[in-house]
Amino acid sequence: MRLKYKTRGMSDPKGKPKVYFSCHPDDFKEAFPLISDDLLNHANCAVWYDAELAGLPDGQMNEKSDVPEEDYAAAGPEENLKEMQLVVFGVTSKFIHEGNRAKDVELPLALKNHIPVLPIMLENGLGYEFSNNCAKIQVVPKYGTDSTAIPYEEVLQTFLDSVLVGDELAEKVREAFDAYVFLSYRKKDRRHAQRLMRLIHENRQFRDIAIWYDEFLVPGEGFNEAIKEAFLKSSLFAMAVTPHLEETGNYVMRVEYPMARDRRSESDDFEIVPVEMYEPEDGEDGKDWRIDQSRLKGQKDFKYQEITDLEDEHRTPEMNRSFIDALSRIAKKENDGSARHRFFIGLAYLSGIDVEINQERAMALIKSAATDPDPCIEATAKLADMYLTGDGVPADRREAIYWQNMVVRQYEKAYEENHDPDEHKGYGTQYFRALLKLSDLQRDSGDIHAAAGSAKQALTFVEKLEEEVGVREMERDLALISNRLGGLYRETGDLAAAQTYYEKACRIYEKLSFQIGTARARRDLSISYERLGDLARKAGKLTEADEYYKKALEIRRKLNEGAGTPATRRDLSAILTKLGNVRKAGRDYAGAGKYYGEALAMDRVLAAEVKTAQAGDDFGVSLVKTGDIHKAEGRLDDAEQCYREASGIFRTNSEKTGSRLFKDHQAGGCEKLASIQKKRGETEEAAELYRESVTLRTQLYEQDQTVSCANALATAYFNAAAFFNDKAMMEKAYLLWKELSAAHPEYIKYRDKAEKLSR
Repeated sequence: MRLKYKTRGMSDPKGKPKVYFSCHPDDFKEAFPLISDDLLNHANCAVWYDAELAGLPDGQMNEKSDVPEEDYAAAGPEENLKEMQLVVFGVTSKFIHEGNRAKDVELPLALKNHIPVLPIMLENGLGYEFSNNCAKIQVVPKYGTDSTAIPYEEVLQTFLDSVLVGDELAEKVREAFDAYVFLSYRKKDRRHAQRLMRLIHENRQFRDIAIWYDEFLVPGEGFNEAIKEAFLKSSLFAMAVTPHLEETGNYVMRVEYPMARDRRSESDDFEIVPVEMYEPEDGEDGKDWRIDQSRLKGQKDFKYQEITDLEDEHRTPEMNRSFIDALSRIAKKENDGSARHRFFIGLAYLSGIDVEINQERAMALIKSAATDPDPCIEATAKLADMYLTGDGVPADRREAIYWQNMVVRQYEKAYEENHDPDEHKGYGTQYFRALLKLSDLQRDSGDIHAAAGSAKQALTFVEKLEEEVGVREMERDLALISNRLGGLYRETGDLAAAQTYYEKACRIYEKLSFQIGTARARRDLSISYERLGDLARKAGKLTEADEYYKKALEIRRKLNEGAGTPATRRDLSAILTKLGNVRKAGRDYAGAGKYYGEALAMDRVLAAEVKTAQAGDDFGVSLVKTGDIHKAEGRLDDAEQCYREASGIFRTNSEKTGSRLFKDHQAGGCEKLASIQKKRGETEEAAELYRESVTLRTQLYEQDQTVSCANALATAYFNAAAFFNDKAMMEKAYLLWKELSAAHPEYIKYRDKAEKLSR
């Protein structure tokens, strides 16, 4: 496994959070540029990937280097993944349903080693399939079409913030170290270097000592500069000594050790400690492989001649004394031992910031900081995130809720105790956001009652905070929590309460939109109108829904005219489609056709612009909706044209990706086109299309025996049976609906109709 990387401007990856990306090999060319750009737009990280996955020549590196290529020995997937702070997968139907290393090897390894995993869906509707076939973790849709949902960019930013240590925090972590050690080793001895790091840090006295080593840093133009910078920052030079150091021309011999030797001769604040690394099982005491120490002393032209005494890694007390003696002679910072200091050092071990990754030590330090009599609230919040994302610990939503409750209590106490105006506002805002996050965690765990309770507590508090502080941010928070409560009550079926809270949010957004008029404020207002429209439509109030949707439409037209981005076009298409749905439900086919037609034009542009399978599918769905209106108006030629174009898109997508969603749409396209050809008397094509629909629906049902798949197959049997006058097919439809109706009464009428016709 050979790693390459991508960073902002292809800058040096050293010191940046490490993110690993993987996917099905067939998806890499499309998925990697999209997702890596998203990651780098939101976090100054290094996105690593396997050169083999990218189809690059084995071992090809990013740049030229003074370090020989053979020094960079390939490591296995688990060894490399253990260095990562996050593993991101591009998820498609092929990823889920075909054998591939990303799903079958890397995903299980990431979960086993408690590395946070972020699956990003490149096709909609894969959440259930991913959960059933891969892992029961949340997936993030990149192309979600629900404009009222939290946007993909915000979900991604929130996740990255909870897992990766940003530049500002990383600098605070580095400032917390007592001293820096430069670890020198041949790159082919990487495992020995990692073991030496662990041996040093096993001594409690050295826990707060940072150790710089170049991990799997690939060579590049800035490689020598990175070494020099770390070298100047360090006070001690530790060497992992193996026979590989004797090989002529290696980088340690030519560059690193001479630099250390020269600096040692010039300064009393710099020490060199060489440690011999070997495996005891390599012959008697490793003698079959150990370095010839006489060569370190005896030959005039040998570069290491000034090394006289080697420490033995297997004689730990003696080795520790050497490091203690060396560190006592150099300048060490004194730390205060506070909870905040322990939190920073814990983060270092959790994320591998200038120390090896040690999840157990990280957890102990962060937990001690969170439960200190004078706790570090950031540590408590980090524990909640760790259990939520599986960062260093097994993912456990109950533990995440426990620690988030602790965060709420700690911020509440800090708010009550500190009444300095600026701090007062800061702690208050943090307390509110902690309550909001707790409510979201409770909702996601299925405890809607507890989620509503936390949200109400947040609402009461932010109303109080708004009176005390009186800033616009509080108004936005008030609208945010009102919307959350509206959504919670909608989930419980209490539409009246949901409307009360949605209207409250809407009034605030109307005010903010008028006062500040930013694109964000106007989009927030359009979403409020859309949510109220959704409620009205659910209650059967089509006229009221239509009015709310039109208000949202007016705002989104202007936003799209101003920005003209794929995001504004998607938002506009979504609201146009909802207006078309309302008009269609009211049998206003002309009005529905007008809105569907405009949405179709938007989706056509998006499909050509974005060029993804999902964008093509969205365009195909718009074609079907437009075709339905043409059919209702008796314009069969126009309907056929729409259905045929949509069917072609669905078939191409289904064959290319293997997506069940696209196959479902392909079957639907066959059924739509068959119904038109049946009306037109084109019985031969209609028969072929009905048979194809039954075949596709059967395949889908065999793969996933859900209620929706069973109903779709029963419908396909019913329509085909009616066309072919086939009693056996009608009996199959009857049996499927009979089984469904036992648990779902809404299918009784279909069961009875099929039974009657089958007789």
